Amino acid sequence: MKTVQVQLTLSLDEAAASALAELLAPVIRQALAPVAYVDEEKRIARLRTSQNAIFAGAKPPEDQGRLIDSKEAAKLLKVSPRTLWRMQTSGEMPAPIRLGRAVRWSAEVLKKWVDAGCPPIEPPSGPA
Repeated sequence: MKTVQVQLTLSLDEAAASALAELLAPVIRQALAPVAYVDEEKRIARLRTSQNAIFAGAKPPEDQGRLIDSKEAAKLLKVSPRTLWRMQTSGEMPAPIRLGRAVRWSAEVLKKWVDAGCPPIEPPSGPA
């Protein structure tokens, strides 16, 4: 942002000076506020809004422990993200948890699966 310096001289009576001070006070406070603090508040608000949109208002299950996204899951399994999605689609790995548009895996479930030697996943039993 380019800084522009302006020098202005005004002659105001007391009422006009008071009105001008009221108008300028919020702008001056915002200009003097720490930029990181203002940006952090906006970032947190955007994050809450985007999480609500992604999770469609659904609350993550508490019994699954920490939920991780596809990047973290691929890192944990030491495979590429593409391989992770192939494994997920073909049912070769534990199923993800879907919260709205978000797809997450339980870190604990994946770790237990890896510790067990990545055994084949049993298809869910149910009516055919």
